[in-house]
Amino acid sequence: MLSGNYKELYERLIPTIDSKCIFHDPLHTLAFGTDASFYRLIPKMIIKTKNEREVSLILQESSKLSLPVTFRAAGTSLSGQAISDSVLIIAGYHWNKYHIDPEGLSIRLQPGLTGGRANALLAPYGRKIGPDPASINAAMIGGIAANNASGMCCGISENSYKTVEAMRIIFADGTVLDTSDHESKVKFQLTHRQLLDQITEMALSVKANEQLAGRIAHKFKMKNTTGYSLNALIDFTDPFDVIEHLLIGSEGTLGFISEITYKTVVEHPFKASSLMIYPDIEKACRVVSLLKPAPVAAVELIDRAGLRSVEDQTGVPDYLKTLNPYACAILVETRAGNVEALNRQMNDILDVIQVIEPEKPVVFTSIASEYALLWNIRKGLFPSVGAMRKTGTTVIIEDVAFPVSRLAEATLDLQKLFKKWDYQEAVIFGHALEGNLHFVFTQDFGSQPEIDRYSRFMSDVSEMVVSKYDGSLKAEHGTGRNMAPFVEMEWGKEAYELMKRIKHIFDPNNLLNPGVILNNDPEAHLKNLKPIPAANEKIDKCIECGFCEPSCVSAELTLTPRQRIVVYREMVSLVNNGHEPHLAASLAKNFNYEVNETCATDGLCAISCPVKIDTGKLVKILRTENIGRNQHCAVWVGDRMGTVTSFVRSALTVVGVFHSILGTPVMKAVSGGIRTLSANKVPMWNPYMPHGAKAINIHPQQPSNLPHKAVYFPSCINRSMGVSAEHAKEKDLSEIMVKLMNKGGYEVIYPDNLNNHCCGMAFLSKGYTEAGLKKSNELEAALLKASANGKYPVLCDMSPCLYTMKENMGTKLKLYEPVEFIMEFLLPNLVITPLSETINVFPVCSTKKMGMEDKLVMLAEKCALGVFVPQTNCCGFAGDRGFTFPELNEHGLRDLKNQIPKEVKFGYSTSRTCEIGLSLHSGISHQSIVYLVDRVSKSKLVQKIML
Repeated sequence: MLSGNYKELYERLIPTIDSKCIFHDPLHTLAFGTDASFYRLIPKMIIKTKNEREVSLILQESSKLSLPVTFRAAGTSLSGQAISDSVLIIAGYHWNKYHIDPEGLSIRLQPGLTGGRANALLAPYGRKIGPDPASINAAMIGGIAANNASGMCCGISENSYKTVEAMRIIFADGTVLDTSDHESKVKFQLTHRQLLDQITEMALSVKANEQLAGRIAHKFKMKNTTGYSLNALIDFTDPFDVIEHLLIGSEGTLGFISEITYKTVVEHPFKASSLMIYPDIEKACRVVSLLKPAPVAAVELIDRAGLRSVEDQTGVPDYLKTLNPYACAILVETRAGNVEALNRQMNDILDVIQVIEPEKPVVFTSIASEYALLWNIRKGLFPSVGAMRKTGTTVIIEDVAFPVSRLAEATLDLQKLFKKWDYQEAVIFGHALEGNLHFVFTQDFGSQPEIDRYSRFMSDVSEMVVSKYDGSLKAEHGTGRNMAPFVEMEWGKEAYELMKRIKHIFDPNNLLNPGVILNNDPEAHLKNLKPIPAANEKIDKCIECGFCEPSCVSAELTLTPRQRIVVYREMVSLVNNGHEPHLAASLAKNFNYEVNETCATDGLCAISCPVKIDTGKLVKILRTENIGRNQHCAVWVGDRMGTVTSFVRSALTVVGVFHSILGTPVMKAVSGGIRTLSANKVPMWNPYMPHGAKAINIHPQQPSNLPHKAVYFPSCINRSMGVSAEHAKEKDLSEIMVKLMNKGGYEVIYPDNLNNHCCGMAFLSKGYTEAGLKKSNELEAALLKASANGKYPVLCDMSPCLYTMKENMGTKLKLYEPVEFIMEFLLPNLVITPLSETINVFPVCSTKKMGMEDKLVMLAEKCALGVFVPQTNCCGFAGDRGFTFPELNEHGLRDLKNQIPKEVKFGYSTSRTCEIGLSLHSGISHQSIVYLVDRVSKSKLVQKIML
């Protein structure tokens, strides 16, 4: 319940801003207010903005009411700079516009696009943005710029500070400045002359102060995001250039970056990597110094503890387990525009480092799959510690920078501090070429002694970094709340006073993200620590990083996986401790819809998650708990699958008849009315709902003397659902599949009692685990018998069903979904004549989880001259949720129609229910890709097959 000035602000905003975009209830302020840091503040109000006009209005009105505001994009920052206990302004999905220079030399971006999306847009030009944080697929442009985030390759030469070309800024008073527009700058000069004069005077005075200017120049020769970008005052004279560069790394404390134009950098197509092992850190760091002038794109240092933490992971070289206790690795990558240049560079690097004896011979690989495995070692370091941590503890990643010449000494000093303060699991890795080290450790914030230990450890780290090495306390993660108490310690009083003056010029009332970067409280980094209570083993390892969010179909509709976990943790904690029952009741009020009913349980979040958490599995557990003792009802249904599928076929046929008689408009109106009257209990009808399938003939007439055999299990969905109205003259998928298999030389074998079988997915996804596992076990037994105990391959015609079968069945069965089966077994016996048109191909979530996405595209490219693959996640149909919660499907495919080129008339996929939603929301009909392959293929077998 809002009160006081917050209620007044709400009343002033809702005439302009949609009230559905303003949140102040406990569930949403908790969920949306959480970021990746180990701090927590709960906002009074959260506003999901859509444009500059809204942000400007919020700043104007909040200023009048003296209400602090904080800006947030993706919330992947690690230092507490994106949280608020006042007003949180989110610039997310709606801020997704961009413009690319005709040559790809620059790109103009709004803050809601991820860095990964920006690079995907630039890929056709052979370019990318300079900043390359590890979180690039989740981190949004607004945060990348506002934190001056960097990464493994960009160093200090290609970060946001060095590659920014122009910027649109909204100041604390709501004024908008476009630094690329002459008229905007002239207008700003008229309205903000004092601000410009102060910036100009400050820059001149700093340049005149040789000692201070020298100090600033020295500090920014290495990575540094501690405090403000003071180098703007010595690098530029024009006040607009100074302002533009001060905003970089300002963490939302000086203004809001509503648009930024980056100068892009080259993305070399040819790469090679080497994991170099040296006997100790000292030798490894000597090699780093040698590599500084060499043609390397990235040099990553990994200490022995880091190597030990990943040595048991899949694909990691076995020799890591046998290294000496002091060994240290350097992961090196070199990139070039052609193979010849790449080979020269590899040889140059080997020549440079030959003076240092390695523990293992140094070998480069330019094979993509091989160097990807090497980089997975590096990427797995942070999550490996997170996954091993004790439940209830927090995983912390800090980043510091040292002079490269003293990197070995500094690394050893860090290790001594780990030992002193008993952080035995801590690992060190980092961007060695820049002297930038990350160290990861776990911390329990559940008791004061543990908090005191952390405090003393960080004090020692800060003293060591600053006093002994004159390094950076924050190299690339931003100051936030975490290092705000130490900014003056690193920079000294004169530079710190300069930062305070900058803050006052831009934000005289201290309303923009107060407490971040500059904070007078020496213990600010020890307050508002985020609790990570045990809740459920499926999600207890979650570090709330937000990497999962771009993969979630319900993001921006309801909650993301991270947000679902945050809410669930809080609910469990409140129930367990009995505190604030009113808050627990409020969270429970919307929990079912936000957490359960609109979760697609597609598992894509686990692909992006550093610790591989599938939040959908938690949701399924909750569904099982809600069902309680009523599991027997589903078992009863499962035992009668033949009757059920027969009923569904008949029902769909009846609905199809009504559709043909009434027509689409009337049918839509009638069905919509019935759904409304039923309080949305009756499923939503749409024009692409199929007719009932024909019953399968389990003894089909097949050509004689086919050279091969395979078991075919038509899913219960495809045994129930036939073709939709626009394909009324075509045969059901099960018939086309048999036809294609015969064409490819395979005799079809059906499992016994086919009509009563189901993979169990329909039950398991709803929480009916008893029925689901029973059906899965029955099917496995039937398939083992039909396949002669695994002798023959088994094909299922729907990817989601096949994925479920792979999860639940043993290894004896050779299980295939349509794409893999066609590619491996049928294509060798088929002649393909590709269509002279462009088609749409949609990889469903199960296809992605099985790593079949590229194969689907490859198959499509064999069958059509043009293939378009839209930028989407799960379609959101989620079994039957496209009928029962159609808003999820609509939301998941909200951008699909606009993406697909106008010349595309047909689409293909590998899931019948998904194809219904794809057809509805794309405007073009989608079918199984099996239809496409059948359409363009002929048998190349010598014996003519009569079909």
